[in-house]
Amino acid sequence: LHCSFHRQPLTMADRKATNRYYPPEFWDQKNFSDKSNLNTFRGESWRNRGAQVNSKLLTQGRNVIRFEMPFDVWCEKCEQVIHKGVRFNSDKNKAGNYFSTTIWEFEMKCHLCDAKIVMKTDPENTTYACVSGCRRKEETWGEDQDTAKVPDAREKRKLEEDPFYRLEHFAASDGSGRRQDEVRKKEGAQQMVALKEIRDVRSSDEGLLNRMLRKNFRQDKAHAKRKEEEGNAERRRLNLEPSFPLLPPSEEDARTAREKLFTARVEGEEGRYAKAKERGRKDILKSPVLPHAGKTA
Repeated sequence: LHCSFHRQPLTMADRKATNRYYPPEFWDQKNFSDKSNLNTFRGESWRNRGAQVNSKLLTQGRNVIRFEMPFDVWCEKCEQVIHKGVRFNSDKNKAGNYFSTTIWEFEMKCHLCDAKIVMKTDPENTTYACVSGCRRKEETWGEDQDTAKVPDAREKRKLEEDPFYRLEHFAASDGSGRRQDEVRKKEGAQQMVALKEIRDVRSSDEGLLNRMLRKNFRQDKAHAKRKEEEGNAERRRLNLEPSFPLLPPSEEDARTAREKLFTARVEGEEGRYAKAKERGRKDILKSPVLPHAGKTA
């Protein structure tokens, strides 16, 4: 235990690090005062450790920077996705030139399997390219009738200037000569007006809405109670536990049960017919051929 007078009031900088570990030597240091902190205790080298590490790597011919993944990629070794925004310590090297623009190459390790990943800048397409160790994750979206297609500047100018091009490529199928998006917009506006009218009618009387909601709730509750009573009766009939779950009846189950019952009935009738036939055969074999063969003259 240390003396209470060693616990001096902390400065504003120290209050931000109250959860840090203060070793016993910090409180027992020779020049301890209310201005003492961990940086002064550990020395100048502790504050400049990042610069020292970077300078040590520079002496080895390595330029280590923080590289942020520009898009989602697949690691070719562990087959895991490295998401966009994940940062790595990477070696930055010059890989060539595109006209007067330098092409930089970044070498790093996957944080999941320590595989080597190499990426480089692509000034021609204003993006990054995967060199080795990874491949870009391609994400495509299919177009449907609800997908809005925005024409580019050239096509937009051609649509405005050439009416025949507009008629050939974007005319509606109803023969009106209008564009497809204009027809769809008009139809959608009519549907929106109809939906708004329905909403206004339903929301005009809050008491009616409350009454309808409570009525539906009572019907659902009565239906659930009736189903529970039918399930309990079925369990008692089959001598099952009260907690035994029962599936709801279906048409397929009923058809299968009828087929099984019909098959059992047919097999039972065929069995009874075979047994009666066998008994008649045995009676015939036991009876004599001549009725008076057993009597003496």
